[in-house]
Amino acid sequence: MKTIIIYTSKYGCTEKAAYLLKNQLGEGTEVVNLMLAKEPTLDRYDTIILGGSVYYGKIQKQMTAFASKFQNELGKKRVGLFICAGAKGEQATQELKASFPEKLYNHSITTEVFGDEIYEEKLTLLDRFVLRMVKGKNRSVNGLSKETIERFALAMK
Repeated sequence: MKTIIIYTSKYGCTEKAAYLLKNQLGEGTEVVNLMLAKEPTLDRYDTIILGGSVYYGKIQKQMTAFASKFQNELGKKRVGLFICAGAKGEQATQELKASFPEKLYNHSITTEVFGDEIYEEKLTLLDRFVLRMVKGKNRSVNGLSKETIERFALAMK
């Protein structure tokens, strides 16, 4: 059974999450960043995991376009969905649901919010400004949840 993790990552948090997940899933799992590589051919894979990070309440447009374009093909596969986001509870659940087409979300084996990490040195000036406005001087983040990533991987195996 071949598995691919297809993700979008602006500053590296989702990339880190994708590779932590790959390590949990084991040998033979491929990883593709849609922001740097062309769209992979999906017919070679039984299991497809999609993930991205949420900024200003939305996932990257490359992931939105990919999920919409391949929605029918993904509906014939084992699919898992995740986001990296700082939101908690119901807000996090709503951001996750809004990140993917409803049909795909409902078809998924598992869905999770992995948490967030902010690498301030990589942020654009605008994103740094927004971060200061939203978080103030206390810019602490919760980090990626390794337990959530492990739970997601177990559900996908």
